[in-house]
Amino acid sequence: MEQSRTFYFLFSLAIIGIVSLPVGIGNLVLGFIYHDSPCIQCWAERQSMVYIGLAGLFILRYGLKPKYLAIMLLVVAGGLYQSFYHYGNHGLEDVGQGFALTIWGLHTQFWAHVVFWSVVLVLGGLLLFAPSFQVLAHEGGVYAHGARRTYRDLSKANNWAFFIVGVIAITNMVQAFISTGPFPYLGQGDPIRFSWNLKENVWSTENWKHMGFPRHLGKRIVDTPLLADSKYTWDYDYHHAPLEIHKELPLRSQKINTLALNAPISDLLFLGAPTTSTTPPSNPLAMPASSQGCAPVHKSTNYYFSPDTFAGDNALLKDTFLIGTQEEGFYVANKGLDKILTHFVLDKYYAATVENFVGVNMVGNLIRVMGQNKSSADVHYNPKATNNFANFLQGANNFEELGRNRLRTSRASTYYVLSARSDGTYTYMLTVPNARYKNLILVSMLDQDLGLNAEHVVQVTKNNPLKPKRNLSEFYITGLTLYQGKLLALSKAFNTLLVIDPMSAQILDAYGLPSQIHNASALAIVDDALVVVGYEKGQNIFYTLDLAAFTPNLTPIINQSSQAPELHSQGC
Repeated sequence: MEQSRTFYFLFSLAIIGIVSLPVGIGNLVLGFIYHDSPCIQCWAERQSMVYIGLAGLFILRYGLKPKYLAIMLLVVAGGLYQSFYHYGNHGLEDVGQGFALTIWGLHTQFWAHVVFWSVVLVLGGLLLFAPSFQVLAHEGGVYAHGARRTYRDLSKANNWAFFIVGVIAITNMVQAFISTGPFPYLGQGDPIRFSWNLKENVWSTENWKHMGFPRHLGKRIVDTPLLADSKYTWDYDYHHAPLEIHKELPLRSQKINTLALNAPISDLLFLGAPTTSTTPPSNPLAMPASSQGCAPVHKSTNYYFSPDTFAGDNALLKDTFLIGTQEEGFYVANKGLDKILTHFVLDKYYAATVENFVGVNMVGNLIRVMGQNKSSADVHYNPKATNNFANFLQGANNFEELGRNRLRTSRASTYYVLSARSDGTYTYMLTVPNARYKNLILVSMLDQDLGLNAEHVVQVTKNNPLKPKRNLSEFYITGLTLYQGKLLALSKAFNTLLVIDPMSAQILDAYGLPSQIHNASALAIVDDALVVVGYEKGQNIFYTLDLAAFTPNLTPIINQSSQAPELHSQGC
């Protein structure tokens, strides 16, 4: 009996603490003193905490029975879902950002996590050292005729638990009625501060439209991009593009790929050898655009080529093609695209997941592969490497992984990318649309620290205006290369090549590609030609286009007016 009384005494303290601290402080201190109003999710979390206290009161009165314990655990499970959902709205905000008032520097939505996990931990600790379950469940008095009572006598601690839970529940009802109103009104996403004057409060039914079931899994759950082997019918006629296009690049030749690759090609880069100068770049990792295969360049410009870029083992990479595939394959092929010199297949799991190589680049003297999820891996070619089983499915004896990185974006966080090209200072990416989000966004990452540099919504100019009732989301960018400091973006939709200024994100010009090209997935500039990779009937095809008459407009329209995308308040 002594153990039983101790258990119920500690259980009373736990109920008092769980209800009075978070719910009581939130209501009596933050609400009535500092005029903080809970949002609709805060109200849901407060209700769950009160329900936990109510289940605890039943246990104090009728003993620890399975049904009361089950109710408490079910409420905790619901509360944890509510708190994860709530905190997930704010989890990636910058330091100091949040919603409403703070307790010890942390916003109230974080404390919901603490409360519900505390219930699990405290309940587990009490049960771990508690006497027999049957003793706790059937503790009670006995009537004179010998029948066992179904309820317990309450101690002072038990009575205090009843009193405190009851008072806090009532004061929360008062605050809820004043700030939120009676049915059919309900909580708000962005409530105004609490006021005792009913005329100053807002009662709203706005959130009923968000209460439907079933709900979407989340705003960040979007469909994966359409790859080369996806079953989808594309329009390959650039005359049907959303932009007015009046130029076309002629086809010089085409050939079917004979290289033994593990999947369709998703990126192509030619590592040409530019003219060197004696002036190093300011960025120790910076390499000239021409070293990334973006020739032809301005003849008046001298480019510095880092002495150790193709020195030693890396000499193998000079004047070669780097090839990325959909299944994390990286291949080094000769200029004739008929021989593989070396390769690896990355193990995309068991670290930062890098899915589908959309960009294979040389940054300094290392290889950087970018995935469609904006995660990257840095790799060094070393034919003397030991077996790096942990990082590679193939090629573990020829390559070393130096590290992986996840690029965090803001405007482009709900988009995948199918292109990534580095100029040695920045890596540029263009988003592909999905069912929910449609903007064409240019993302740039600083190569030196792998952090976000900028995000721009791509804009049209008078050079190639939009057709009526059309938009840029109809393009599907699958490849990038560099030309005289500008980006050439390949769209498999409408077989279009866009010339984009990376600084202003303006489309400076546009070219149509021959209709023979189907399912374009990558491109690279080699000497005076543009090589485009297509995929048809299970085969990669290399199309060579003539650049002899390629004279795009390269001058940004500085005063181009653009409308910023609409931003919505994140609310609670």
